[in-house]
Amino acid sequence: MIKDSNELVLLAELTRERDQLEETIEGMIEDMADLAPEARSTGDWAPDGGLTRRYLELTNRQAELEREIADLSLAIAATTKPALPN
Repeated sequence: MIKDSNELVLLAELTRERDQLEETIEGMIEDMADLAPEARSTGDWAPDGGLTRRYLELTNRQAELEREIADLSLAIAATTKPALPN
């Protein structure tokens, strides 16, 4: 049971991190959308700009988290005993 509890805590932590990343990424997308298209191709949002690199780092981490959450969810489901009928 301890293992299952630890897995549930880890799942909650991963989910929180994913949710925070989603919020940050959405904010970055909104900020970029506020810029004129020509402004997006230079500066921080240029292909090699700081915000572009940060966005890619965040979305890569988000993909890693999604895989970890899916794998952990499957592991939890595999070890969870089905509920007995009353």
